[in-house]
Amino acid sequence: MKYNFSQYTTDLHRKISFDFLPGKRLLDVGCGTCVDSYFFKNIHNLDVYSTDVFKHKNVDTFGLKFKVGSIINLPYKSSCFDYVFVHDVLHHIDEKHQKYSMHVNALRELKRVVKNNGVIVIVEANRYNPLFYPHMVRLLKHNHFTQKYFKSLIKSVFEIESVSFKYFECHAYPKRLYKFFKVYELLMEKFVPERLLAYNCAIIQVKK
Repeated sequence: MKYNFSQYTTDLHRKISFDFLPGKRLLDVGCGTCVDSYFFKNIHNLDVYSTDVFKHKNVDTFGLKFKVGSIINLPYKSSCFDYVFVHDVLHHIDEKHQKYSMHVNALRELKRVVKNNGVIVIVEANRYNPLFYPHMVRLLKHNHFTQKYFKSLIKSVFEIESVSFKYFECHAYPKRLYKFFKVYELLMEKFVPERLLAYNCAIIQVKK
């Protein structure tokens, strides 16, 4: 099967800019529609496992290895993945109350299933981004994290020496306006404070 990845998915993975080694084992936590899983499988040539609280029809369409499971209770043995990937999942764990303890428990569960010296990649939308805030936060009621909270949360669970943060713009754009918005992205990333950029990304090499 050939799948044409969206502009958004392609841009997002390019901006994460991490060299995944082919053949390694990756867990996509909160895989949703499974597009990221399929990207890892077919572009990075990884051995991909996917999990979410529900099974999307794309699991079968894409031929993925899938288990129903929650980020706070993953259905996998400890230290069994080289990579763990989490995309826009953390803020959904307790979206109404956003309990810090639940977020910490989720990160500890990610740490449990990754191997020593394995890597966790976490991508979370930024609450106060000029495009996300009116649309995703106010209109669609997504309770996204602020950058300050995201960084403090990551640092509370992982040794800061093992964490690198990235901040970037990435959105789904109308095709006819793509070039215009790429200029917008360039200007945002060059001149706007990092705390307002669309995505917070943490790349964590886990030490056990």
